[in-house]
Amino acid sequence: MRSIEIQMRNEVSESARVRDALESLGEELPIPAHVLMQLQVALDEIVSNVIKYSWSDGAKHEFLVRIIVDKETATLDIIDDGVAFDPRSAPDLDALPADRRPHLGGRGIHMVRKLVDGFDYRRIDGRNHTTLTKYCVIGAALEEK
Repeated sequence: MRSIEIQMRNEVSESARVRDALESLGEELPIPAHVLMQLQVALDEIVSNVIKYSWSDGAKHEFLVRIIVDKETATLDIIDDGVAFDPRSAPDLDALPADRRPHLGGRGIHMVRKLVDGFDYRRIDGRNHTTLTKYCVIGAALEEK
């Protein structure tokens, strides 16, 4: 198992750090390219939402992104102390008739649902814990580590 943690600030420019970390880990292990792309898009969407919407005070805040990879699973944990929000509560756009789908909002979460195999949320000790899980066979490199 490999695990990395990235402490991030609530600044859009920080997104590149977590993207680069996942990319490096994907190359090192190796994570199949299509799986890595799906994880990148899903992680980018959740991190972007945390940066944009978790805090309304305009102050600097920090949050944690943890990437855990074992032989069959890649797990992304995003932990922040912003306003409580369960992203799974966003409407399932596939379940709504086309004329009732929102014109703005909810599309990113909809996309995340399509890209990952597991999407979990818990509020623990005043922190949002959003967990994304993708099942896949990670390369033989992991077994050697």
